[in-house]
Amino acid sequence: MSPRQYLTSGQREVRTSHMDSITTSASKARPLLGNRPFRRLWAAQFISIAAVYAVTLAGITLVEELAHSTALNAVTLVSAILPAFMGSLVSGTVVDRLGRVRVLLVSIVAWTLAALAFWAASGALPPTWAVLTVFATNTTLALVTQFAMSAEYALLPDYVARAHLLQANTMFQISLVAGEGLGAILLGPFLIKATGIPSVGLAAVVLCLLALALAYNLPRDETRTRQPSSEGRHWAALTSDLRAGWQAIIQDRVLGLVAIQATVAASLLLILIALLPGLASRSLGIGAENMPFLLLPGGLGFILGLIVANRWEGRLSRLAWICWGLAALGLGIGLLAVASGSPPLQGLMLASFIVIGLGLALAIIPARTVLQERPPAEVRGRVISAQLALANAAAVLPLLLGGSLADQIGIQPVLILMALVAGAAGLAGSRMAREQST
Repeated sequence: MSPRQYLTSGQREVRTSHMDSITTSASKARPLLGNRPFRRLWAAQFISIAAVYAVTLAGITLVEELAHSTALNAVTLVSAILPAFMGSLVSGTVVDRLGRVRVLLVSIVAWTLAALAFWAASGALPPTWAVLTVFATNTTLALVTQFAMSAEYALLPDYVARAHLLQANTMFQISLVAGEGLGAILLGPFLIKATGIPSVGLAAVVLCLLALALAYNLPRDETRTRQPSSEGRHWAALTSDLRAGWQAIIQDRVLGLVAIQATVAASLLLILIALLPGLASRSLGIGAENMPFLLLPGGLGFILGLIVANRWEGRLSRLAWICWGLAALGLGIGLLAVASGSPPLQGLMLASFIVIGLGLALAIIPARTVLQERPPAEVRGRVISAQLALANAAAVLPLLLGGSLADQIGIQPVLILMALVAGAAGLAGSRMAREQST
């Protein structure tokens, strides 16, 4: 699992509210590019995210090469989920109390140390210890990412005028996606092929040091709160917020259904990512380091899904789109199961990833919109936070079970089971979708 998936509710709300603004013109972005503090923060984010994702890919590749175990690949993702979940609960408070730039600098240093440890361990330690180092590295990267991104998004209003804040968030979203692609699809696979897995850790150290140099000169004129005595009140407020979010979900049938459907889609995506290294190395024989290239047709399908959903949005209710998206997701995973047989059908496999990406877009984007639009404004953030907590918690057991089953009975039967689950989740909402349409 990548660290991006586990953001705080506030971060997620900011980012998702600006997803539709990717088409911001260059003229509007020009004042931001002339803003030195913003430019430094933006560049530091891009570079550091590329480093994080390169190391994450290298870690998954190393586990597959050493253990050839889908179960361990799943554990690798779980080692990121749990600390990310815990970090998201407290990162906002820590940033407010210690200072945004200070937390960002400490986070980049922690990233650097994690990459350094990975570099030293991946080429020198015995397999068992190397795998444990990957787990520790993933845990550190995922946990630290929560604090770094909380600090970055909190710094934007300090450096950017209110009139340009929308464009700033859009540019951050673009750089985030670009950094992920640079690290996981270009830099990581290239270095693994050219010089071996340890070199990825060294390259990440260099990138993190560059990001640290950029962030070190950021203005530090910020207001901090130092109220240790309020710790108990903070946790009381935290539990109260989570409870309010859960209550809103439970009391609204549509909202509850959509929250569950979104959780199913996210969990299936995580299990699929855990299966990909084994699929690449054991079914296709192309090497686990080439796993990211299997995601490229999925990205194409996702973009296609966005186009379809935006162009024909009014023809179906949002719930109907979610149901059709889950059905497409199930179909794509089913096609992948057929394609991963012996011998593997590579053309069908590429097509299946396109359908999977299409289904994810049709399911996740409308679900996200429902979670934003349907709750009352005063509990919207808490509903999103509750759904994210549900998704993070619900992913752990399926990941572990899916990985273990893949090792015991094979990847293909697990894919068939996943396809059935996706289809069932889509079918569960079809009746309610018909009621809404009438």
